[in-house]
Amino acid sequence: MPVITVAIHPIDHDQKARLIKEITETAVKITKVSADKYVVFIDEYKDESIGLAGKTRAEIIAEASL
Repeated sequence: MPVITVAIHPIDHDQKARLIKEITETAVKITKVSADKYVVFIDEYKDESIGLAGKTRAEIIAEASL
């Protein structure tokens, strides 16, 4: 059973549903494994728990809105 895990900042229910649907569809096209075999996990991380270039995502967002 193929498992796909996505690590991402918090997203809403509709975005999660679309992400799961489209990731599954893409994986099926590439691997030819049927959709009912796929499991998709979405691991959400708060902006303070994501870092890029030595800054948290929260800091990057705050700086961008200045």
